[in-house]
Amino acid sequence: MPLYWPAMKFGRIKRQHGRIPGLDRLLEKIVADCPYVSRIVPGRINVRKGKSAPGLKVQYPTGAGLKCLYVATGTVQEVFLICSDSQKTMDWLIETKIASALEGHP
Repeated sequence: MPLYWPAMKFGRIKRQHGRIPGLDRLLEKIVADCPYVSRIVPGRINVRKGKSAPGLKVQYPTGAGLKCLYVATGTVQEVFLICSDSQKTMDWLIETKIASALEGHP
């Protein structure tokens, strides 16, 4: 018997945490179309100042894939992409115009 309650998992996108409106559709497209992404884990949502168009920004590679930020007016949410090749995933996201590189990052 596990000592913790496992997170709810439905498909390849973890559904434990809330998501900013509009993010689900984008994540579904990534998980369906990107051959390198095996799983997506949305992270914490933070309040921020400023207004900007919603968009996904690649922040940096992690041991398991990529950390991205989904930025929308008044909020930002971390998104972790679990993938087989972080560089190819980043290239795919930018080439398909699904994401952009975060300023100051490669």
